[in-house]
Amino acid sequence: MKRITLVVIVFVFILSACGAKATPIVPTQVVDTSTPEPTNTPLPSATTPPTATETPLPTATIVEASPTATADPCDGPLLAHPVGAADAGKIDNGASIYILNTTNAPVTVSLYLSKNKFGQCGSVSYVLSPHGSVSVVNQLPYGCYYASAYVNDPKKPSRASGGPACITGPDRTTFSVAAEKIKITGP
Repeated sequence: MKRITLVVIVFVFILSACGAKATPIVPTQVVDTSTPEPTNTPLPSATTPPTATETPLPTATIVEASPTATADPCDGPLLAHPVGAADAGKIDNGASIYILNTTNAPVTVSLYLSKNKFGQCGSVSYVLSPHGSVSVVNQLPYGCYYASAYVNDPKKPSRASGGPACITGPDRTTFSVAAEKIKITGP
């Protein structure tokens, strides 16, 4: 009985030294379900808890934060005239595109322009109704576009993608969105 009580007390103190502060357990609060052995030794008083030596916690090591990386300008929206890009304003007769939704559900189509020779890049999105379309004439910069779409069909949502479509002249490029892919036709 003494041995079990002592083991429980030592175990509780070890746990309390390693983690959060716990309420100390005095020997009279421990319930022993084993068969008691007859003894003439009196139990310790409930008012005198056993003493324990606290183990100091390890010292925290401070790690300096690394400098933050600069944001990639191509991760943002596609701007026709980015600040500081040489000749970026020369998009007269820019790219013309036509996006056609061939599904029976609304779609969200995103076009991503890889960085072109004028430093233009980023993405632009369009929401089309079922079998809807959008035509953008001379508004987008020339360059290579990748397309992705989310087909918002409540019964069978899907994703589609296509590209690259490198547009270098004013002729129209068509992006036809289907449930599983985007077909690109153009000059």
